Amino acid sequence: MALVIYDQGYRIQTPVDSLFRQRGVESMQQSSQASGLPASEDKAQRQQGTEERIELSRERFQLPPKDRRQSPKGYDQAGREQASVSSKPQELKAAQVMSSPVLTVTTDTSLRKAWELMQAQEVYHLILIDDDERALGLLSRDDILAKGTDSPVSVTQAYHKQMVVASPATPVSSIAASFVRYDIGAIPVIDDHDRLQGIVCRTDLLRMLINNARVESWA
Repeated sequence: MALVIYDQGYRIQTPVDSLFRQRGVESMQQSSQASGLPASEDKAQRQQGTEERIELSRERFQLPPKDRRQSPKGYDQAGREQASVSSKPQELKAAQVMSSPVLTVTTDTSLRKAWELMQAQEVYHLILIDDDERALGLLSRDDILAKGTDSPVSVTQAYHKQMVVASPATPVSSIAASFVRYDIGAIPVIDDHDRLQGIVCRTDLLRMLINNARVESWA
């Protein structure tokens, strides 16, 4: 499964582009209206630049070919024999980088309690679940700040009912591209049986890139 939309705990067929605003689109339109010039060409150039950066960074989310990984010199011959089979880089999957288990809250949790949990665990996102532990939506730090960190109202008054979701096998490069394209900060990981498996946050991937992490450690 690639990236899909979940609406209140259920997978829907609506394309991501139709529900999630792309980053920078509004600002480009406003700039175009102010200058009196068409924005289509500038927008196309910006989008092309974004896609090129995503493609260039794709190799950062790949495991090196097995025959290139360190091994005793005595196994050089075996490595050469395997080269034709394992020379293609293996792309990192969501299951290899996600945080698990995920911190969750139920529908009867107050925003105050959710905020206290975020502060205590030093996280920016919580998943709202029902009695069957089905993921209903995503609650962010900014959602709580907009309503008040001491608010006694339920988290159901602030959470996002629609969310972009990945599967454990979704390539990390696809998740990274979504963080670039859309105004989202976290992507839950849900398996084919609708069970919540983990979460990948924008900060996780940024930290991985900034620290130039060795992806071999994720294998």
